[in-house]
Amino acid sequence: MRQSNAINNTSIGLASIFIISLIGLFIVRQYFIYEVEHPKSHLMKQSVELTKHWFEIVGKQKAERGIERDAVSNVQYNALLGNDYTYITTTLGSLEAKELSTNPEFAALITRMLLDLDSVSNVGLIISGSFPALSISTLAALQTIGANTAVMSSLGASSFGANQPEATWIDIEEWLRNDGDLRFRSDIVTMGAENDNGEGLTEQGISIINNAAERNNTELYIPASLEESIHYKTEYFIERNIDCLINIGGNQAGLGSCIHAVEIPNGVHPGKKICNDKSRGIISRIAEMGIPFIHLLNIKDLAVKNGIPLEPGINYGNSEAIYKITTTKRLPIIFLIVLIFVSLHLIRSKYNIFRKFYA
Repeated sequence: MRQSNAINNTSIGLASIFIISLIGLFIVRQYFIYEVEHPKSHLMKQSVELTKHWFEIVGKQKAERGIERDAVSNVQYNALLGNDYTYITTTLGSLEAKELSTNPEFAALITRMLLDLDSVSNVGLIISGSFPALSISTLAALQTIGANTAVMSSLGASSFGANQPEATWIDIEEWLRNDGDLRFRSDIVTMGAENDNGEGLTEQGISIINNAAERNNTELYIPASLEESIHYKTEYFIERNIDCLINIGGNQAGLGSCIHAVEIPNGVHPGKKICNDKSRGIISRIAEMGIPFIHLLNIKDLAVKNGIPLEPGINYGNSEAIYKITTTKRLPIIFLIVLIFVSLHLIRSKYNIFRKFYA
């Protein structure tokens, strides 16, 4: 009877600890965990304002040149959207995703990702023509924090990206350099598409890209194969001594042609081996050298994980969570430590009772 009562008392004690834990957790979350402004939130806000300025420049340039899109959209910066299909369209793309990418708040998110890394003094950047708005946000983030940047871009684009013949990515880049004081310029420019050399594009598509390169005084790099492009670009980044790599979109040289390429999640990744496939891309080769990278491709997933509104409408929502950090006071930590010790003591007592009972 005595043993039975002791077991019952221990069970009651454990139940009490459980209830106290729930109450403690509620108190901690309600009164001791709070949000404060990120110490460098001013840089995030600066990058957003610069992005808005650059978006307006692109809209003005397209309006002056009479470049009209066939995408019907009411988002505020719809000038960043391209056409459903042109001769330099490489793959199908989602209008919804391209609309979402025009939210300037992505500049704040990318700025924060960079600031939260240990070192971002020399950054490598891979740009696909598929996401011009996201590329502009990234450049704004890099320019705001003052990082040295080696830029590589490809001119093929998916639906509604920078696929208009007179508004390719390097056209947009040049507009921003001339009118928006953009400090960066693509060091290496390829056609993109299959094998990063324009394979799969029609003669008209090849001609459009060549014309874009000529009017922007840009020399195209045309690799003989995908393997050559991957090797050449990887070596260039290594020579520039990058300490972080950012990939935007689905450029084949960036991702590679291995089956693991499509499995790389969005966001920040530590430098570690992704796969051993011979056909792995630049991202994997840089990562296996211990260099962290930021992958920006699935725009909806990126928005959901970081509190960016999925339906921007005419006015974009302010993603306040990006500008804040969560912190706690010391008291909850002390409380939890005491609670753990008490729980362990009761559990040990329970097992001692069981040993006596069955002895």
